[in-house]
Amino acid sequence: MSFDIIILRPSNADAEDLSAVESLNDIGALDSVNATLDSFFPGCAQGTYSAGQFYSVESTQSGDPVSSVHLTLRFGSKWSEAVNEEFLALLSTLCQQLKSHAFAVSDNSRVAAFC
Repeated sequence: MSFDIIILRPSNADAEDLSAVESLNDIGALDSVNATLDSFFPGCAQGTYSAGQFYSVESTQSGDPVSSVHLTLRFGSKWSEAVNEEFLALLSTLCQQLKSHAFAVSDNSRVAAFC
């Protein structure tokens, strides 16, 4: 099972929902965004990061400068509520580093934010 996430830098930073995003600002240069992604999920910028049987993360970056990052989170056999909380903490810190917000593609809700 997987969960898709899109990371954006909305011009209206208070957007709680993807449908409320009015316009986007660039996240940053491709090399810089890739380095930041790899510092949280090593290898995901050019392939897949694996946290063993807990989960894996793949990413796709759009443009240079990057306008969006798409993450695919694949749940492993040992996925749990505790692992979910750990992942969300990493995602929140990643968003702070990128000065961006993360939205769930499934329901457009914001799952992590730069504050």
